[in-house]
Amino acid sequence: MSQTSLSTPRHGPWVDIDLSNLCENYALLRDVTSDCEIAAVVKCNAYGLGHEKIAHTLSARAGCETFFVIYPEEGLALRETLADRNARIFCLAGQNDDTLPLFDQASLIPVLNSLEQAKHWASNRPGQEASLHVDTGINRMGAEQSAVNEIAALNSLNISLVMSHLACGSSPDHPLNRTQRERFVAAATHFPDARLSLGASAGALMDREYHFDMIRAGIALYGGSPFDEDDLRIKSVASLKAPIVQVRDIAAGEAVGYGATYTAKKPAKIATAALGYGDGYPRNNMPAGIALVSGARAPIAGRISMDFITIDITGLKKSVEPGDIAEFFGPNLRLTEASRITNRVAYDLLTGLGGRVDRRYL
Repeated sequence: MSQTSLSTPRHGPWVDIDLSNLCENYALLRDVTSDCEIAAVVKCNAYGLGHEKIAHTLSARAGCETFFVIYPEEGLALRETLADRNARIFCLAGQNDDTLPLFDQASLIPVLNSLEQAKHWASNRPGQEASLHVDTGINRMGAEQSAVNEIAALNSLNISLVMSHLACGSSPDHPLNRTQRERFVAAATHFPDARLSLGASAGALMDREYHFDMIRAGIALYGGSPFDEDDLRIKSVASLKAPIVQVRDIAAGEAVGYGATYTAKKPAKIATAALGYGDGYPRNNMPAGIALVSGARAPIAGRISMDFITIDITGLKKSVEPGDIAEFFGPNLRLTEASRITNRVAYDLLTGLGGRVDRRYL
């Protein structure tokens, strides 16, 4: 992943990352959940925005003390970046024989996802802290509810946190949310001394009954709404931008891009931006998307290619020249809207940012 100075000229795409807004989103979640701890989910390179800077900022400036990743290799790299050397790092995929040394080296905490993992940890690291993930209805990861009794009975197993994950948190009124909560509470009774965590970003912004002791915050930290609709309390963190590299006039009847899926109905002006699906912007068979050029909205024209996007700037009041900037999501074109018009989810737009996209931290 590349990272440049804000003053470095760019010939390709970049993403501006507002660290102050990141901290404000953390504070929002802390405020709406009152005495509930807000942990930061920084898996997948902090949702594509760079775990080193993101995690360090959350630790040093926002006061975050607990972090979640997937793999212990991520946890090992994360440990070196945190301002708080005593911060707790949970690894959601758990452990196996090969990764046990990493848990020791970086003082990581496994999230146990099965009876087999629980037995393995209790046998190899008796008495050491672990978390238990109980599957309550998402049927993806987590120990089966039928195994909870046997897990609780294991000698030398020290469960400090019991967690589960909502399958339909993006739709707060979905009946499965309440069903999962009931199953979660029932499973947690087997671990009376453990802290409880059911909700991620959506759980934080839902009713208080979903808060418990800890929220595992992800997308809301990074500027995306966890719901199907936008939540304007969440501040934009990432702004994807690219320079305009060409501007051309085309006649009525001329086509633009691969497959000639866009044909000008009248004389048009087309701007080409240095961003493509090779940089993570979604490619669709039909034109879909909007860019902000010279502060105005303009539709994407034609198929997105690996390195370039063509934009119809015909109706813009301001002239557009090579070197001007196009923005594809950010404060004025929020992630939720950009997700809708590209037929993607905010998670996809962020984690899909490619290696050519510079991360610039504001």
